[in-house]
Amino acid sequence: MRIGIVGVGTVGSGVIEIIEERQELWKNQGINLEIVALAAKSMDELVGFEGKDYKLCTDVNEIIADPSIDVFVELVGGYELPKQWIKTALENGKHVVTANKALIAKHGAELFPLAKEKSLQILFEAAVGGGIPIIRTLQEGMTGNTVEHLSCIINGTCNYILSRMTREGISYPDVLAEAQKLGYAEADPTFDVEGIDSAHKLAILASLSSGTFVDFEKIHVSGISQISATDIEFAQEFGCVIKLLGIYSRQGDRVDARVHACFVPEDHLLASINGVLNGVYLEGDNLGPALQTGAGAGKLPTASAVVADLAFLARSQNRIPIPMDCFNENNTADLVPINELKTRYYFRFTTKDARGVLASITSILSKNEISIESIVQKNVKDPHKVSVVVITEKVLESNVAQALREIDALEAVTEPSRTIRFL
Repeated sequence: MRIGIVGVGTVGSGVIEIIEERQELWKNQGINLEIVALAAKSMDELVGFEGKDYKLCTDVNEIIADPSIDVFVELVGGYELPKQWIKTALENGKHVVTANKALIAKHGAELFPLAKEKSLQILFEAAVGGGIPIIRTLQEGMTGNTVEHLSCIINGTCNYILSRMTREGISYPDVLAEAQKLGYAEADPTFDVEGIDSAHKLAILASLSSGTFVDFEKIHVSGISQISATDIEFAQEFGCVIKLLGIYSRQGDRVDARVHACFVPEDHLLASINGVLNGVYLEGDNLGPALQTGAGAGKLPTASAVVADLAFLARSQNRIPIPMDCFNENNTADLVPINELKTRYYFRFTTKDARGVLASITSILSKNEISIESIVQKNVKDPHKVSVVVITEKVLESNVAQALREIDALEAVTEPSRTIRFL
């Protein structure tokens, strides 16, 4: 099987390294992978591959147009250019392997029907969870199950930040700066810390789990930038850790899909997934609970997932392509609006040390049908910054939103309220 690779950066170079190292071993297993061509923005990026009998080019169309190439491997990232490359590659009869989660989430409903029409495959194991084989698990391993629930830690940057805040008691700005120095966070970390990256990945997992197209632009998304060391401390007091989660469940004929920070009980399987690791917890109707965890990014973990897709193609060239009708705009999921969510909540109010404040807060919560499970008021150090923490019973999100607006309008409340949902 002859391969053309576009993008020879961290992941691309890892793919080349693994194939070169294992090529002879695979031949004994009936897997014959041959890299034919490499493309990059400039010849400078390709200097390290000179003398290796690869065709080197800066024009992606040379790979797409080459009739001898069976598989187009896209490892560049971005939306529009890769979409056009992949469409043209499919029209030219080439299978596609990509690690581009944003592309799959945004344009999958356009690309997969074309692949089906051409009897070709688009494989994307590396798009979610790095080296964790969660895509193949949902496509094939869960065939005998309905996925009833899925919760996942799928952004290593956020998990690293929250893990360090939990272990060391460090503030969010300080840990973010550290993560940027270590290369775990971008100079502009918005895509990661505000949950956008996780939303792309969750949309893919939710589509595969539900069999319907989950549009990531319609998913409720919030990030971790407002979480403080104080919230981390309170979570520990209540026997929990804070994680940024992607959450999916089937609610009758509708799909619940959302990304936000959660209080996760310390005895939950996801609570121990720390640092830059990713983890996907799912519950199948026949399987029960299961957890997959591993490196969610990095050169060789992600490259190994790309290579796994290539090996799958090499073994199954005469097989019927995996059906991907979940990525079709004619099969769009009906998402549960976030204001219909019912769950437990953590509220933290910052108030003046004044008489009647607690009574005012509890009165507003009661008026909005929010039942209190427990309430904690910390010892006063700064009379203008008293922390009042409320843990609720299961309550309706729309009631929460209204209550918080009323509480934040109180004269005694000195900072915007903080709220975190329980898993």
